[in-house]
Amino acid sequence: MHQGSGTQSLELLAVVALLLVAIRHRHALARPCRALARRIRPPRLQPLGRPIEDIAFDARRLRVRFRYPPAGIRFAKYEGLRCAYDRVLAEACTALDHPHLFDVVRPGTELDAERYRVEDLLDRYGFRLQDAL
Repeated sequence: MHQGSGTQSLELLAVVALLLVAIRHRHALARPCRALARRIRPPRLQPLGRPIEDIAFDARRLRVRFRYPPAGIRFAKYEGLRCAYDRVLAEACTALDHPHLFDVVRPGTELDAERYRVEDLLDRYGFRLQDAL
C-alpha cells in the first residue's frame, strides 16, 4: 500500500509540474492550441449568396426603373435595365429555392409572362415589389 501511495504522489507532482510549465509557456502554446481547435471545430457555414434584404432592395429599385423608364431612353440602356432586373429576380428565386425560367426563355412575351409570374410570387413572399413606386 505504501508503494502505491508514492506512485500517486509522483503522478500528482508530474501533473503539477506540467501545469506550471504550461502556465509559464502559455504564449508559446497558444498558437498550436488554436490550430488544433480549428482542425477539430467544424467550419462556420457561409451563406451561398447575398442577403435576401439586399436582393429585395435591388429588385424594388430596378423594377421602378424598368417599368417607368424616362422619356427618350436609349434601347441599349433599357435592355440593360431589363437584363439587370431579370437577373435580380432570378437571384431572388434562387435564394428562395424556387424554380424560374429566366435562363431558358428568350426576350419576348414568354419572358414578360415569366417576369410577371415571379413578381407575383415574390410579392407573396413579402418582397412588396408593387409598392415600390
